[in-house]
Amino acid sequence: MHDAQKGGMKQISSLQNPLIKETLQLLDKSRNRKARNQFVAEGLNELKLCLKAGYHFQHLFFNQDSIGEHELISWFQPFDVADLLISVSPEVMDKLAYRSGVKNAVAVVASRSLQIADLEKTNNPLFLVAESVEKPGNLGALLRSADAAAATAVIICDPAADIYNPNVIRSSVGCVFTVPVFAMTLAETIDYLKKEKISIYTTFMQDAENAWDTSLEGPVALVVGTESSGLSDQWIGTGKNINIPMFGKVDSLNVAAAATLLLFEAARQRRETSRKEGTQ
Repeated sequence: MHDAQKGGMKQISSLQNPLIKETLQLLDKSRNRKARNQFVAEGLNELKLCLKAGYHFQHLFFNQDSIGEHELISWFQPFDVADLLISVSPEVMDKLAYRSGVKNAVAVVASRSLQIADLEKTNNPLFLVAESVEKPGNLGALLRSADAAAATAVIICDPAADIYNPNVIRSSVGCVFTVPVFAMTLAETIDYLKKEKISIYTTFMQDAENAWDTSLEGPVALVVGTESSGLSDQWIGTGKNINIPMFGKVDSLNVAAAATLLLFEAARQRRETSRKEGTQ
């Protein structure tokens, strides 16, 4: 099987190696990730964000043709990854990496199940609630925007996509590790927001106010739905409807673009208030 042990570190050059086969199964199916409570992440930046978020690596594969052992260990300081290193051939790395451009490192990571009760309380939380997002690429884009706007957390309501899908991690550029993400049912989400006295802003079109003319400060949850069917009826009457003014010939944006605009409008208002208060 062309595998070896060199200097105490395992080396794998065969795609038939059992560990490589198991890792490829994690990449392939959500049910495999859930059954084993593991997922696969890749790329030096994303992997460091993963460690900083408190996740734990099970294995760290690297291609010595791309990055040396000592450089890799140094990159992940202060985290100690030396005992987790497994050197793989370029051919094996090509199979393990979801992105064709990743040539350096891939990790098998232990999953975590975050509970919203453990979320640290803040004075003016900004939540993004996304209901039944189906496309991993859209979910990743939502997480990236949430991080960029400094959102407090993202609630994936009745999730249709696995947050550890490799395309979610890829499209979020690791932001799945930088923003607290909670998977909850619709009923749990509404109950939590009401209990915490968080103002709900839904993206129903009927009787909606222009988001640019609406105060999005204070404890706020911005709620977006799927592009195909929008939000469930259970959201009706839970809060205020807002929309994004459209100036062209189409009357809507995809969910990731709409959420990004709303998040940044909320962030703009908050920063503007903070700036004014700081100059008084």
